[in-house]
Amino acid sequence: KQWYQRRVRVDTDCGVDDTFCLANFLSLHRAKRCKVLGITTVCGNITTESSYQSASILVKEVLKVTDVPVFRSSCSEFNDAHASFFYGNDGHCGTLKTQSTRHFTPPVISSEQFLIQQLTEKRNVTIIAIGPLTNLHRAETMCPGVLSRCREIIIMGGAIYEPGNCPKTDMVSEYNFGMDGEAARCVVNSGAKLTLFPLDVTTTIRFDIATLLNRSSRTKQKEFYKDCIEGTFKAMVYHGESELEDRRLTIHDVHCYVYYMNPTLYTVREMYLGVEDTGRVVDIKEEDHPNKTPAKVAFSGVNVAQITEMVLKMFE
Repeated sequence: KQWYQRRVRVDTDCGVDDTFCLANFLSLHRAKRCKVLGITTVCGNITTESSYQSASILVKEVLKVTDVPVFRSSCSEFNDAHASFFYGNDGHCGTLKTQSTRHFTPPVISSEQFLIQQLTEKRNVTIIAIGPLTNLHRAETMCPGVLSRCREIIIMGGAIYEPGNCPKTDMVSEYNFGMDGEAARCVVNSGAKLTLFPLDVTTTIRFDIATLLNRSSRTKQKEFYKDCIEGTFKAMVYHGESELEDRRLTIHDVHCYVYYMNPTLYTVREMYLGVEDTGRVVDIKEEDHPNKTPAKVAFSGVNVAQITEMVLKMFE
């Protein structure tokens, strides 16, 4: 009962790395270990509409979860032209297209409206933000102070000392922050309780492909997961993020789930952060921060084997 009172809302651009995070949270939801209130989609790896359709197919058709609503952003289409399609047009290396041809009609309320509604009506809500922060920015603009009502916002985004990976900003910034630097700055300055997983930590922990394939082969969705895993690796090699001989995946977003379950698995320190127009994150002094509110920033994994085992629970 105590676990089920913990409420989660996942904000995603529905790339295949998001799926590792989403599937784990939906597994918790099924086991009544947390309540996933809803999934809000945003433009990022793929366009606004594709993000909504892909998330709907993933949740409803592939994972067969019928009691978690999916929402479409009404404020992120300005970024559609900058979507990288790193993992293909469906965000999953083409695998979702083989799962369903169904077209979903979005709910009347948008992603950002749902966020405001939930934070206004409910307590103890954690936001898992694994895409550009456009929806959160719009919610905070529409209802100032709404983000500070969160129990916590756990974000995959930013790069403190590592190089960026966002083509829109010529690799100056990390992808999620670079796609909407104004939104990232708004959220960082909102006064909300933030925990950030930058590239500094997500690129240092990689997951063995053979192990992922072995564990996923025990599930009903084994062919889907196999295609996703192999497709992700091919994309990483093609874009120069991995060598062909190094059969391991970098799965950025899943660390938000692991941290939610067990924060002690990461070394975290408090920092005052600033965000430039490009989405580049800078370490600033307390007196220069608008709200004098530090963020928690993860820099390394304490126990990589245990982190890996927690990720693999999605296949149970």
